[in-house]
Amino acid sequence: MKSNAEQAIGRRVSGKPWKYQKTATRRSQLQPSLRKGWDERLAERKEKEITKLLEQELKNEVTLEKERKREAALKRKQALEEKEKQEKLAAIYSAKKLKRLQSRKRKAAKK
Repeated sequence: MKSNAEQAIGRRVSGKPWKYQKTATRRSQLQPSLRKGWDERLAERKEKEITKLLEQELKNEVTLEKERKREAALKRKQALEEKEKQEKLAAIYSAKKLKRLQSRKRKAAKK
């Protein structure tokens, strides 16, 4: 059995010495000047996550504001329609009332 030190170095457990140790392809093909350390990459990742969260919050605020405006406009429209309906009904009822009054006057005049 191999010791933990040998395994930590990167030797294969199976004991295949002809297999070479692979490196991260993407990282190894980058120019050395462009390579960044793990800590740098973690910091960038955290910054990106923070900006994403902020953007999402802003989007949510905008959508909530749009929804609130839409609801307010809908309520105004419904109130206006209700008002117009009441005005029409009031006009109809007042016309009926006028007819009734006129017919009562005629009946009273005949007597």
